[in-house]
Amino acid sequence: MKPGWSAAWKRLVLGSSVWALGLGAVSCVVDDTQAPEEAEVLQSEAPLESYGSRTLTIAGQPFTLTWEDDFGGDLNKGQPKSLLNSANWKKENLGVNFEQQAYTNRECVTHPNNWNYCVENGKLTLLARKEPLDCVVWQQCTATSQCGTNGTCAATGYCVYDQNRNGVFDHEECAPADGISNFPANGQQYTSGRIKSDEKVEFRYGYIEFRARMPFADLPAGATPPSGMWPAIWLLGANGAIANGTRDDSVGWPMNGEIDIMEYTQIKENRALYPSNEAMGFNALWREIPEAGEMAAAPGGWQANACSDWPNGGDAKCDGDVGGARAQWPGKTIDYHQWHTWGFLWDEKGFKIYIDNMPYNGGTPVGTFTNGDSSTEFQQPMYLILNNAVGGELGCLGWSSRTCTSSAQCANGAACSGGKCQETPSSCINIDWAAHGDKAKLEVDYVRWFHRNSGYPQATRAACQDSDGNGTADNIIRNCGFNEDYTYHRSDLFFDGGQGLTDINNEGGSRGYVQWVRIDNSGWQPHSVQIRQEGFQLNAGTTYKWKVDVKSSVARTLPIKIAQPAAPYGVIATFNCNVGTGWTTCTGPNFTPQATGIYKFEITAGGNAAFNGSQIWVDDMYLGATTNTCQPECTGKTCGSDGCGGVCGSCRSGTTCGSWGQCTASSGTCTPSCSGKTCGSDGCGGTCGTCSTGNTCNASGQCTPSTCTPQCSGKVCGSDGCGGTCGTCSTGNTCNASGQCTPSTPTAVRLEAESATLTGCFAEAGGDSGGKVVAFEGNDTICWSNVTLTGRTSATAHVGAPYANGQAQLKFNGTVIGTLKLATATGGWSSPTLTDISTGISASGTGTLCLAGVTHANGWIFSVDYLDLK
Repeated sequence: MKPGWSAAWKRLVLGSSVWALGLGAVSCVVDDTQAPEEAEVLQSEAPLESYGSRTLTIAGQPFTLTWEDDFGGDLNKGQPKSLLNSANWKKENLGVNFEQQAYTNRECVTHPNNWNYCVENGKLTLLARKEPLDCVVWQQCTATSQCGTNGTCAATGYCVYDQNRNGVFDHEECAPADGISNFPANGQQYTSGRIKSDEKVEFRYGYIEFRARMPFADLPAGATPPSGMWPAIWLLGANGAIANGTRDDSVGWPMNGEIDIMEYTQIKENRALYPSNEAMGFNALWREIPEAGEMAAAPGGWQANACSDWPNGGDAKCDGDVGGARAQWPGKTIDYHQWHTWGFLWDEKGFKIYIDNMPYNGGTPVGTFTNGDSSTEFQQPMYLILNNAVGGELGCLGWSSRTCTSSAQCANGAACSGGKCQETPSSCINIDWAAHGDKAKLEVDYVRWFHRNSGYPQATRAACQDSDGNGTADNIIRNCGFNEDYTYHRSDLFFDGGQGLTDINNEGGSRGYVQWVRIDNSGWQPHSVQIRQEGFQLNAGTTYKWKVDVKSSVARTLPIKIAQPAAPYGVIATFNCNVGTGWTTCTGPNFTPQATGIYKFEITAGGNAAFNGSQIWVDDMYLGATTNTCQPECTGKTCGSDGCGGVCGSCRSGTTCGSWGQCTASSGTCTPSCSGKTCGSDGCGGTCGTCSTGNTCNASGQCTPSTCTPQCSGKVCGSDGCGGTCGTCSTGNTCNASGQCTPSTPTAVRLEAESATLTGCFAEAGGDSGGKVVAFEGNDTICWSNVTLTGRTSATAHVGAPYANGQAQLKFNGTVIGTLKLATATGGWSSPTLTDISTGISASGTGTLCLAGVTHANGWIFSVDYLDLK
């Protein structure tokens, strides 16, 4: 598996450039076993169920369970259908590897007849289906005739589609493309499921274990399965993108690092095409500085380093030489009918892969990878991906341009021309969907992540974290020296019309790791290529100092700035630094922001074609507050400023703080007077005092004994008229104005949309109360558990949309109890253009309350901020 570059979900015009992806080479994998010509079939002897303990011992080291998802419990215990745990997973749609499927958002709970995800009976199932689907709203239109087969010109002026003719526009059924991969393609003929734990479950190192079963496992023993499925369980670096917040992290594949723990190409079960079988493999890919002969040495090129010769013969330069020795991990043969268990043991030195023979039982790894200086991608947090692809580079091609002497050696009898199979990404798919479509599934029993009790070593923090050497880190830049292996290992490299590459290289000596940048195309403006750290807060009134070490392959002047990371991109500090071929410390003038906000530290490296092909190295990036030397002074003052932004005190009502810091009478004629008074007003807004219990302040400001007679006759609660009480009401009742206990009206309850279980939609910032949920479309749901409706009579949703008539049904335990309709457009999706829409409700009890979207011609119905129950 390899993800590509990105565009935002449901972007209406696809204008982003496409990044070329390939496979390349770098470190070493050692196979601890010698594979015979006919590999031994791996088969799990018996199902493994839940551990009796949350701890394991591996090579004498204790490990403790950090996180798990057992998808409802032990396998085959009859658990009912349930939704995916949204605290662990989110769905994703993308277009990579020439795969033939669209990934949807359809779960069996909400889509019983056409689901692609189901948690049931103690397992997760990702099911592929044969059905046409268009996920991209891309073409502008003025009439439906412009939109082609099953297309409709929506009110937005873009074509939407219902290729599978189920009455729902296809993009409503598709999982979101959330910003870290290639945008999905239209015209797909299959659907399937893909989930990831990005920004939900991300860890560095540890032991990962999962148990899974391959597609078509339910076929009879010995049967050769149909070709075309490509399931995988794998990891990507967590610095690939951050969907939430202001950081626009441009770490693309393969620079974020990829580890395919389990990758299965079912075409290799066909022994006529692949006599050695070896359908099960693993792979690891990352990026290092390109060398002569690599594709990435060309302008704009991207190329991964593959550590394994599975599946395509490899391109690993283990000896530091293109075309040198290759690592050996030729893939394994398994019994695809059986459940198998994978173990992934990962630390700062590298990782090991196990199948069925687990390390805590003394098992031997089937493959071992050792980290090198350039594979820093595998020394940072990563997240999990589970997907079931159809066709594509590996699902159908096995690998492209396979050698042949006749078409019988090619998938589905594809032509053999010039000694090469003329296979395509879809040519091998030969599934009888009517008879066996229900078997085109990846099943997962559980996923568990353990960590070593003794912990893992971390690289020494760079000296630039502590500018004054007092032992306390004061640098706002998180990884200023690029040698820390526990966080993001580089700055962003951002392009607006420019092009280039970046990596982390070990320069050795006192420098250690530094960031390397190659500028292939400097673009049309200085900001076309930006090296930047962003997403940090600076405070108004605080003075900051900043600097960075830079060198260049050619002498040049680099503008360096502190600016806003989003429109209007205001610059609050800038200077030019003359940089040569040796290291230069670029120190900017101190600056003081006028407004508290989020900012970026940017080196602007574009806009001059003379520097195309040049290189820049960056190290020791520092930004921190200057030491505050102001001494507060309040001597002789009773109010006003202390001279350092604080105050010495405040004056009472009727007086004003004078220019000398003394309280003087306010302009006007009011003079406070308490002469002869022990209580009441001083005539200038102040008070003279209060009376003790049993006394009352009379009209003359004197405290006199109270003459009140307590009265509780006919009352069971409330005041006795003299400051006492007649009693209290029991739980569930309230004291009314007549002193009687009556049933309480329930306090209004606010249900925040972003805290609900979301199906087909997702949360982001922009509500009037917390975040909001967007991409809410027909058949999407926003569900809250354990909601009590007894005593509630109305539900009010706080929503927004740029167009009218969006509707959602309110369902309680699956029964519709009301409809919420936005009659008038609010003008936008976010605060402050949100409004309230309400419905009366009549229901009682405790259960699951859901907003279910009703299909809208424009796709998105409305954003949802919260739901108030009264």
